[in-house]
Amino acid sequence: MPLLIKPTVEITILDDSHPEECQAGCGIDWSSPEAQALARQQIKNRFGNEIKFSYLKLSNATASGDMLQWEEEIRKKNLLLPLLLLNGQLRISGLFDIRQLLDTIEAEIEIGR
Repeated sequence: MPLLIKPTVEITILDDSHPEECQAGCGIDWSSPEAQALARQQIKNRFGNEIKFSYLKLSNATASGDMLQWEEEIRKKNLLLPLLLLNGQLRISGLFDIRQLLDTIEAEIEIGR
């Protein structure tokens, strides 16, 4: 009987230090340690420990090839920050909340099965 291996999902939020204001409460200040901790806890509660979460501030990020590529992509396509990346693929550009983050993870896991 083959082992069922859960797909590992890597979540990365790319952001800058200038969060956009949204009067309708449509986004989260992902630079906030409290928001990141809440997201980690919600992810763990819903999906267990198989999900890796990281937050990268573009202004503090090292000049890796991936980071330079994303900076170019942001400029070229005029993408809105923050960016939600799942396994290195862009899923959301612009403001999003924890519910949207969790729904995106769930969809990624379902598609990966």
